[in-house]
Amino acid sequence: MRTASPIVILAAPTGAGKTALVRELDPARFEILSFDSRQIYQELPIGTAAPSPEDRNRIRHHLVEIIPPSESVDAAKYSALAENALDAILSRGKIPVLTAGTGFYLNAFLFGMYPVPKVTPEVRDRVERMNLEEKIALLREMDPIAFEKISPNDEYRYGRALEVNLMGVRWSELKVEEGSGALITRNLNILAGYFLDLDRRELYERIDERARKMISEGLAEEAGSVAERYGEDCPGLSSLGYNFALENIKGKSNLETFFGDLSQSHRNYAKRQITWFRKRSFLIPVNPTQAYENIQNI
Repeated sequence: MRTASPIVILAAPTGAGKTALVRELDPARFEILSFDSRQIYQELPIGTAAPSPEDRNRIRHHLVEIIPPSESVDAAKYSALAENALDAILSRGKIPVLTAGTGFYLNAFLFGMYPVPKVTPEVRDRVERMNLEEKIALLREMDPIAFEKISPNDEYRYGRALEVNLMGVRWSELKVEEGSGALITRNLNILAGYFLDLDRRELYERIDERARKMISEGLAEEAGSVAERYGEDCPGLSSLGYNFALENIKGKSNLETFFGDLSQSHRNYAKRQITWFRKRSFLIPVNPTQAYENIQNI
């Protein structure tokens, strides 16, 4: 029987210090395989809090800043990229550390995806022409169970669920095909799985600090530059916080409002991430120091 390949999983809500932790891991033993739907984009390092070039020089990162803001990415595409990266890491005899902010992508990679029907261009165009309120109203009518499971303001997920329903398949009734994820197909063994569990007050203070840092480093200018090159509706600028950055650079908000909106949106996102991580049986809540020590000692 083929020996299982070892992996480590480190999940964390936004602002919890995951990037700072993994850059200190032993680069002779580990490489980082990122599952972050925002950090995969190029030209957006400030708003996505992407690992710095120095971090990536110290320990190798995969799926960070590899596609342009004009390109869409979904769970299927991300999983395909992740499988290639995983094979490359294992071929060098390293242990992949799967770092996750986007739990949906991590879950799809490990355990498989829903067998989503192929969406016709006509249906996709119809959904793309709808605004958020129209998508919400139609999805609530067609598939109320799916509607209830989607986080408020997650326009991408509303759109995907709606596309599937318009193709004649209820999104809420889709089931993952057992054994279709990399955990089985790549014969992986989870040596350790953690999520960084900070005191809520400490986490929110860190998020506030991060929001101030993003603004001072030029988040609004970054958003404006990418919008000028690729358009305001490009996939990269759908990432968390860029809507507030665009409002600010257009003079529609002052600095105080910009900071408040940016910080609150990250707090709300962190809450949803924590809720998701707590429900995963393969993740143990630990503080950053303990996570670092445990991983280094593997």
